[in-house]
Amino acid sequence: MKSVLAVAALLLGTSAPAVAAAADFTVLQMNLCRSGAAGCFDQGGTNPMAKAASTIVAANPAVVTLNEVCSAETTKLADDVKAQSGRVYTLVRQAVGKQQDGRTEPLPCTGGRGEYSIAVLARQDVGGLQAREGGYYTAQDGGREQRAYLCARFGTVNACTTHLSTKRPAVEQQCGELKALLTKYGPATVFGGDLNLRYPGDPSAQACVPAGSFRKGDGSVQHVIAGGAFEFASSGRTSIPGTDHPAWRVTLTR
Repeated sequence: MKSVLAVAALLLGTSAPAVAAAADFTVLQMNLCRSGAAGCFDQGGTNPMAKAASTIVAANPAVVTLNEVCSAETTKLADDVKAQSGRVYTLVRQAVGKQQDGRTEPLPCTGGRGEYSIAVLARQDVGGLQAREGGYYTAQDGGREQRAYLCARFGTVNACTTHLSTKRPAVEQQCGELKALLTKYGPATVFGGDLNLRYPGDPSAQACVPAGSFRKGDGSVQHVIAGGAFEFASSGRTSIPGTDHPAWRVTLTR
């Protein structure tokens, strides 16, 4: 009977519903070393911002996560991507802090380029910004930077970033705080950032990954973490002259 029904369906021109193909979802992580205070600033006499823009245009990521950037330059970066590609990205920033008279204030970049920051760019088709959560880790290392975290809720995804301390035990403690934050945001969450931790390593970058999520690293300290709503498809590095980190691209499916 089943075979007769199947033949009848073919004769009538009907077919089983098509299975929807998994959609690509690319996350691009970049540390651009723009504070002006670090030795990697304009490395080799090159400003990396133009290459950063062209890399975003070429990769067409759904989410870009940015570390060691300046607020004025990040605004221009989003504008340049729009001018080159027509694609609109929503920009969400969180200033890195400094201690000033017992309180935390935004740390400025040199040369009047705005606040030293971490940031997320989300392509317009992932949905509008619904909420943001940003601030400073409870654990700090006593240095000039108060390390910060940022998560933003968009229509179809949550996107988070951070740049952790280089020092122990602060980096381990911040890693634990980050893990709790990503756990709270759940399976529809992607993260990109500079953890200043490697895998394998001691301490290990894997310690920052919530249960049910997975991590893909660039072989050094930059990592993308994705929740259970995503699967891994591919990854790759792009050299960005003027900074000490490559752009790290991870393409997911969902």
